[in-house]
Amino acid sequence: MKKIKLLTTALLVATLLAACGKKTTTPSSSSSSTSSQTTETSTVASTSPATTETPSNTENPSSFAFTKMDIEAISQGDYSSLVGKWVSEEGNFYTFNVLGLVGDSKIEQPSRINEGVLETGVRYGGGYGYALVMIPAGVPIPRAYYQDYDHSDIHRDRLYGTQSAFNNIDQEDVYYRVPPQTNIESNPLTTDDTGVRLESGQSTIDYANAILGPLNWQVIESNYNRTESIPFELLQGENGWLYRVYRNGVILSQTKDVIIYVP
Repeated sequence: MKKIKLLTTALLVATLLAACGKKTTTPSSSSSSTSSQTTETSTVASTSPATTETPSNTENPSSFAFTKMDIEAISQGDYSSLVGKWVSEEGNFYTFNVLGLVGDSKIEQPSRINEGVLETGVRYGGGYGYALVMIPAGVPIPRAYYQDYDHSDIHRDRLYGTQSAFNNIDQEDVYYRVPPQTNIESNPLTTDDTGVRLESGQSTIDYANAILGPLNWQVIESNYNRTESIPFELLQGENGWLYRVYRNGVILSQTKDVIIYVP
């Protein structure tokens, strides 16, 4: 691990967490204006989940868009733009569902947006925690978190957990979404080559509980018997959020019209 110098801006981390330990990872489980441009995609404006919506009848999608890290929505408790696994080069990872971190840790609230990133914290059941920074693609990591160089990939959404300032931020210090969206060339809504094949009904609900989180999901529309393309079921959670869960395991936010999860 790199030489660690204590943050000269220790007050920043202190305001995020009352108790601090050493830099920790989850074991198993630019400017300020930039943040306003990171909401989902350039063609999607809404970041607030709708409670009611007319189900879509689109059965042959010819285009698709992936979710982007939405720090405004995350700061309000909507983690849908983070759903899935985020992995570092060292093999450590975070797993998120729409409710937050999966496992024995949780995101500390309140969070704050600063210099185009979301500054928050992670707290474990044992009481210790550390600062967690969520950085949308196109936004540099603030200089308060390192001394010399930031070697992370600015073209990708990133997570960075720390309590101390590093001389450099290297690739092994940063977490990226997997699979990388930039590596997905074919339309996930029209391919069966995902390793997942769901059945209509309870199989889809169980899958939603595992990936999206337990929200008493109800199937409100199914096109399994009326399409020649990849069928899906439209699910609604107890909070009113709507998601299309496709037979191949791909999940699309009906509210925001973006893919939030690919197996």
